[in-house]
Amino acid sequence: MKDRGENTDVRVVEGIVEYFQGKGDITIAEGCCGASHLAPASTYRLFEFAGYSKLEKKYKAKLLDLNSDVFEKVKLHDKVLGVAKAVLETDYLVTAPALKTHEFTTISACVKNLMGCLEPKPTEGHETATKWEIHAELVEADLSEDPSKYLSALAKFEHRLIDLYKRLSPKLGVIDAIIASEGDAPVHGTPVHMGLVLASESPVSCDAVAAYLMGIDPRSVGHLKLAKNQGLGEIDIEEIETNVDLQRYRKKLKLPSSIVHLHRL
Repeated sequence: MKDRGENTDVRVVEGIVEYFQGKGDITIAEGCCGASHLAPASTYRLFEFAGYSKLEKKYKAKLLDLNSDVFEKVKLHDKVLGVAKAVLETDYLVTAPALKTHEFTTISACVKNLMGCLEPKPTEGHETATKWEIHAELVEADLSEDPSKYLSALAKFEHRLIDLYKRLSPKLGVIDAIIASEGDAPVHGTPVHMGLVLASESPVSCDAVAAYLMGIDPRSVGHLKLAKNQGLGEIDIEEIETNVDLQRYRKKLKLPSSIVHLHRL
């Protein structure tokens, strides 16, 4: 089965591993979140499917299934959730997502990627455990029927996500935007070739640039606005220093139908 951009390209992961060679022990960690429409079904199958297993042999990097880790209870805004202890205790955390649009958060990149560190919960109808407890209220809310309830649930999710970001404090963000996903991602996204890799020591700013390159105003993305307001990173494109002309690479990716609906309210 060909990877359609749902997973971080192995070349990007290998580049990160090469950069940190000789600087300490390297662990490639993932906690697969399962849905019946996503393949592969488990984290170790993902390592094989995405090509990460060869990096373990080539660079002696450790592969870690976060779903099998010990979890520490952490308060995220108004909810206590389990977070992988290995990530909480790491000296230097790199968040390296594949770039996607997202039905709840508009974009899925460095910040949203950290959900993989959450304790999985078995969910009926899904092949592997899910991390959806962090936005359980959103799954139950209907934007069309009760917008106020949906917006309240969305705000809770955004605050929990930013609290998770603050607790884990990633030092580097690397976004695989070689092939991004647009539309109703992450499950029903359509691959779009962008041919880019983004990196920044400010993962929040990295996400802001990624949003801009997708044709999205970063200031319209709730969790990025929240991060900016809490001093976690700049999201105003004019205030972010880059080494290329962003306009040259900017596209207009199709937004999830839920986000289109949200913008019409």
